Amino acid sequence: MINQRDVTPEWLTQKAKQHNGTDKILIEKVIRAFLLLEGIVKVNIPFIFKGGTSLMLLFDTPKRLSIDIDVILEKKPEMFEEQLTRVAREQGFFKWEKQQRNTNSKIVKEHYRFFYEPLHRTLQTEEYILLDVLYEKSPYTRLISLPIQSPVVPNKGLPLSVTIPSQEDLLGDKLTAFAPNTTGIPYQKKGISMSMEIIKQLYDIGNLFETVTDLDVVTSTFRRIANLELNYRGLTHISINEVLEDIYNKSLCLITRGKDGKGDFEILQKGVRRAAGYIFSESYHVEKAVKHASRAAYLAVLIQNSIAALEKYHSPIQIENQLITEPGSSKLNKLRKSDPESFYYWYKIVKIIRSSSGRKKPKGN
Repeated sequence: MINQRDVTPEWLTQKAKQHNGTDKILIEKVIRAFLLLEGIVKVNIPFIFKGGTSLMLLFDTPKRLSIDIDVILEKKPEMFEEQLTRVAREQGFFKWEKQQRNTNSKIVKEHYRFFYEPLHRTLQTEEYILLDVLYEKSPYTRLISLPIQSPVVPNKGLPLSVTIPSQEDLLGDKLTAFAPNTTGIPYQKKGISMSMEIIKQLYDIGNLFETVTDLDVVTSTFRRIANLELNYRGLTHISINEVLEDIYNKSLCLITRGKDGKGDFEILQKGVRRAAGYIFSESYHVEKAVKHASRAAYLAVLIQNSIAALEKYHSPIQIENQLITEPGSSKLNKLRKSDPESFYYWYKIVKIIRSSSGRKKPKGN
């Protein structure tokens, strides 16, 4: 379990130094988020933990910091508010409140803020962790159980475990979020740029891609969640193919710096810069985002063409004597020297598109 006594200013300073000078405020937020998660487990609420923060449990080395707790419940427990009060009391929060949001969506969702006094003092005398609760049946194919632990969180004794979707399920879910014009996070929401949130999804897709082996699970979960999102948003006139084209075109836009595909490169570029502050496992920049976007585009084309074989890049030998001979290919062929892995996936993409005569193909290239 998490050792609350060890959550001190000294601990935050130590962990910040160990993780490339990461912001101590963010590190504390991660710890508080895990305390909230642990508290929900303690009161025996049956839930599935999903979203970006769940990925911190999935990877051996956390890739990026995430500070919201996203859960799925089939139905609201009878004593839910009493349980939340207990969670706050036992896990170091001095109050909680339900956040009211105006939305036209059909999604049945509730938002709660759990407040704490920050150890690392800022201009704010209080900070909060957001708990997002989605009420629906699980859309996932396979669930796994993982311990609640992280290198930035102090533990004592055996950690509690939590149920999360498999990496394939999470990848399918994340792909639906990387489609701004259909099922995903839009470029703007109520006049506020969502660039960082969009790139966070891309970053997660790129990292999950490395871990998955069963594309059938990715595909089935993607299709299930995409249909749910389209229904929630009243977009039933939009097809799954159009969602996949959305993913493909945004990826192509990023890779060609806005010269091809359909998207807003300036917004995506700003998102990369903003998201970099939450990524402590590596330096994140547009060139790295290009690699992740190539993986996303490859997945979109595989799913669209019902191809279950996921052929990953391993060595430059795989692209020896290969060139892309397709309209607009000069931009993609430049990747051959600068980014062999991205070139490999675009070579595969073009090959699939060429052979898919009579089937729906991604637009924009």
